[in-house]
Amino acid sequence: MDLPDSPLLAVKDLSFRYPGMGVEKAALVHDGFTLTIRTGGVTVLFGAADAGKTTFARIVAGLVPRFSGGTLEGTILLDGLDVRKSPPFELMEKVGLVSQDSDEQIFTTRCDTELAFALESLGVPRPQIVERVEESLRRMGLSAFNGRNPSTLSGGEKKRLLLACLFAIGPALWILDESLEELDQAWKAATLDFLAETGRTVLALASRWLPLLAERGAHFALLSQGRIVSSADSGDAPEFRHALSHDGILPREERRRHRDTPAEVQLKVEGVRFRFPGRDGFSLDIDSLEVHAGEVCALLGSNGSGKTTLGRILCGLLTPQAGAISLRTGSGFRAASTDELNGRVGYLFQNPDHQIYLPTVRDELALGLRRQGMGRDEIERKIAEAVELFSLPDPASPPALMSYGGRRRLQAAISYLLPREILVLDEIDSGLSCREVERLLDALIPRAPGIILITHDMSLATSLSDRILVLEAGRLSRDFRPSPYREAAS
Repeated sequence: MDLPDSPLLAVKDLSFRYPGMGVEKAALVHDGFTLTIRTGGVTVLFGAADAGKTTFARIVAGLVPRFSGGTLEGTILLDGLDVRKSPPFELMEKVGLVSQDSDEQIFTTRCDTELAFALESLGVPRPQIVERVEESLRRMGLSAFNGRNPSTLSGGEKKRLLLACLFAIGPALWILDESLEELDQAWKAATLDFLAETGRTVLALASRWLPLLAERGAHFALLSQGRIVSSADSGDAPEFRHALSHDGILPREERRRHRDTPAEVQLKVEGVRFRFPGRDGFSLDIDSLEVHAGEVCALLGSNGSGKTTLGRILCGLLTPQAGAISLRTGSGFRAASTDELNGRVGYLFQNPDHQIYLPTVRDELALGLRRQGMGRDEIERKIAEAVELFSLPDPASPPALMSYGGRRRLQAAISYLLPREILVLDEIDSGLSCREVERLLDALIPRAPGIILITHDMSLATSLSDRILVLEAGRLSRDFRPSPYREAAS
C-alpha cells in the first residue's frame, strides 16, 4: 500500500454500506473514501447532514460496523494499528470521540465520575486518576461542577465535559463530531488554543464553515457523495470555497432577512424571575422582552447563560417564580397560563431524541394530526408534503436510523404540521449546513408569526434574523438589529 510517511491516520479506498431494511439494499455511505491525517494540527472534514461524517468517525473509533452491522471495505490504519481488526478497548488510548449527541455518551450521575470511569477502565492508579480528573475539569472551566449531575448542564457544558474526558485520557487522535458548534465563542477559541499548545491531532467534523479553524491553519476536506471531493491547506483557496458553496457549507454574504418596521407585538415577557433549586442554582431575570409577528429573533449567549431555560419558560415547560408571559388575544394581551403556552408556543429541543420517540417517520408526523381529528387521506397528503419539503426519507423509515441532522429536519417537519404562534428553535442549526438551516426557516416562517432561533453561530444569526438578543448570566444585555454579514464576526 502506497501511503506517505506513516501518517497518524491513513484511510484508503474505504467503502461502507449499512445493512438493508427488508428486501431493500441500503445505499453506500462511503464509496472509495481516502484520507490521511498527520500527527499534530487540525483537519476539518466538512459535509452536509447526510454525508456520512458520523459514520466515518465511528468506523475509525471501532464502533461501526462492529455494533451496527454493515459491509466495510478498504484500509484504516491508526498509528500503525489496523482498526478493522482491533476491538474498541484496544483503541481507547489511540482515538477519542466526542459524539454529536452528548447524551448518548454520558452515563454517570456526577461530572467527576464521568471522567474517572474511563481512567479506571484503563487501570490508571488512583492518585493519577484524581490528579487527571481535577486538571481536566479545570481546563474546561468545570471545576465547580465536579459533583453536579451532568443532566443539569447546558448543551455546551455537556460538550465541555466530554472534551474534559478526552483531556483526561489523552488519546493520540481526537475526533470532534460537530462538537465545537455548541460551544460559545470564548470556549471554541480556548479549546482550539489548548489543542494547538499541546500538539494534539484533531479531526473536526462540521456541517458549516468555522472561521476560527481557518485562522489557526487547519487542513480542510469536503465529504460529498461518499468520498472526498475537494481539499485545501487554506480556507481561502478559491476552488475549495467554491466546492463548499456548492454543498451549502458556507453562509451567504448577503442578508436574507430584513424588517425595518416591526409588526405588531405577538408575545411579551415582563418581570420574569426563575431560579433553579439549590444554593448555587442558576437564576434568570428578564425585565422586559417583546417578540413581534413575522420576525426572526436570534438568541445568543455563552454556555450556561440561560438560553434554553428562557426557551422552556416561553413554551410552558418551566414555570417562573415571578412575572408574566403575555400573548396577543385580539387587540390586547392576556397573561398566559402554562397550558396556553404549551398550545401556542412551540419548542424544538436542543437534542432531537428528547422529542422523537415513535417507530417510524410516518408515526411521528401523523401523531399530532390524528389528535386534531384529521382524516386518513388528509393526514397522508400532509405527510407527503412534509417529507418533500424537509427532505425526509421514506415515511416507513425508523428515525433511529436517520442522521442527527436528519432528525433535526424531522423535528422541524413536525412543527410545520402543527403551527404555533411562536416557535423556539433551540440550536436547531447544530448538525445542519447553512443551506439546510435556510430552507428550514423558509418553510417554518409562514407557519409561525414569530421565531426565536437559539444559536452560537453569529454568521447565521446575522444573515437569517431580524433581531439579535444576547443573554449574559441570565439577563438580556443587548437587543439590536444585525448589520450585513461579516465572517470575522463569527
